[in-house]
Amino acid sequence: MAKSTLVALDAKALAYAKKGVDAIYEPVRRTFGPEAGTTLMYRSYGRGPRCVDDGYYTAEVITPKNPFVKLVAEFFKEGTKKTNEKVGDGTTGTTIIAGVLFNDIYAKSQARTQGYSAGDTKKKGFMEMRREILESAKDIKDKIRTASKPVKTLEDLEKISAISLGEDNDTSKKIAHMAYEVGVEGFIDVVEGYNGEVETELIKGMRFPAKTCGKAFVNKPERHEMVIEDCPVFITNYKLDNDALVRYLVAKFGSSKLTIIAPDFSEQVLISMVLGRENATFVWPIKAPSLRTEQMEDLAVFFGASLVDKDKGHKLEGITGTEVGFVDKIIVKDVETREDVVALGGKGEKSTAVKDRIKVLQGQLKEAKEPQFKKLLERRIASLSAGGGVIRVGSPTDAESLPLKLKIEDCVYACKSALKSGYVKGGGLCLKEIADTLPDTHILKNALLAPHKQIQDNSGGALKIGKDVIDPTDAVYYAVEHATSVVSSLITVKTLVVEEPEMELGEGQLAIAQAINSFVKAWSKKEGIMTASEEEAEKDAMGGLTQDERVLLDQG
Repeated sequence: MAKSTLVALDAKALAYAKKGVDAIYEPVRRTFGPEAGTTLMYRSYGRGPRCVDDGYYTAEVITPKNPFVKLVAEFFKEGTKKTNEKVGDGTTGTTIIAGVLFNDIYAKSQARTQGYSAGDTKKKGFMEMRREILESAKDIKDKIRTASKPVKTLEDLEKISAISLGEDNDTSKKIAHMAYEVGVEGFIDVVEGYNGEVETELIKGMRFPAKTCGKAFVNKPERHEMVIEDCPVFITNYKLDNDALVRYLVAKFGSSKLTIIAPDFSEQVLISMVLGRENATFVWPIKAPSLRTEQMEDLAVFFGASLVDKDKGHKLEGITGTEVGFVDKIIVKDVETREDVVALGGKGEKSTAVKDRIKVLQGQLKEAKEPQFKKLLERRIASLSAGGGVIRVGSPTDAESLPLKLKIEDCVYACKSALKSGYVKGGGLCLKEIADTLPDTHILKNALLAPHKQIQDNSGGALKIGKDVIDPTDAVYYAVEHATSVVSSLITVKTLVVEEPEMELGEGQLAIAQAINSFVKAWSKKEGIMTASEEEAEKDAMGGLTQDERVLLDQG
């Protein structure tokens, strides 16, 4: 049976929108900058509390009780999530810009309701303001790109790393050095360490376009990833649509787990893979529909496998068991914006096969005439020769290890982003300098000033931001893009519709008790048992509210 719904309209919807925005914005903004505060938060499954200074993870654990406020809060988080997926850095800045922008517009709407102009020369509707926000954001993003400078030296990257990590120390330098070594095409994996210190290791790796086959195979949902470790690898350009044949393949290779890379998988095959886990057989499907046969041959060389090629008449039923390769680790991103798979430690990379393959491709590149074919060859060479690395994060206690791991992950993303897009003045200065050129009536001016102001507020107002403080260009660019996008949509909302929440255990008894209490008070006042002075005394004890009013407030 379908659930019933609750609806909030117009002014009520806008009021709930403000509560939802502030439920995320207020806690997150306090975690911004080098002198920011930390968040002590719960952890599920009885794992004990954790203390972090990360705005993204602070936002993720916040779930308001009121269904309308919760709906808005979850929508508001989307801006931060998009920045995290796109850059991996700049998430707290996104929340601050969006929070200030929304509250500016909300304040203007309230002022108009009460008969004030709020400094506007003319009254603007929300749809007009939406268009103004989006058009202005394009201009601001162009100015950010114009202010950007490329990373030319390791020293530039060390500055980025130190700012992101919050410390200029040996760890920040290690991260910068690794990012500089692996380059834009490389990959850095951040894992837990067990030696009580931060250790780094450079590894050769490979990157290729592919995707997961469904949420059932995503075993790292917090990072939107399917991670496969120490696993045999089978590669074919056949579409796999026979679940009995897949079971035959698994049995033929004699392993309890197997990674299969193929152009596509039928739904029945995927269901069979999921059900096979009940018998402790783990098959990890990787769908690579855009890979050409020669690219699959590249993969086979890297993994130390043999491609089962339908174009050459190879039969799946005729495999001998020698076609399988091996890999130390594969990371598959399950996000719309990325279809890159990163493989570390392929069996074939320890041989000369990869180097020989690269030489062949480089020879083809010299002879290639078509620009499109040249680009494809360049990508294949880069994929085979790209570097990778591992950072193992350890510390004396688990309470220290987790926050440090989160900071190092952000630091890695910041360095990689800077290598790709360059850098701008940090500490909110890039946006502040742009904002200072805008008129006071500009719809984005206050929001652009907000990151720099928040850093000052969190430090007590005495923090001097030097020229060595720099931020990745993309982190600032996408903070503006996603903040303005989510707010421009949110301000047009006039109707909120939520499912009526189910009553939790104990809430029914509480509701009955509250109803009886209300009835007794009403009867007492009618019979003259409760005087006006006694009712005022009750309100004073409840902070100026009656018990009924307090219940409504607690509900949002």
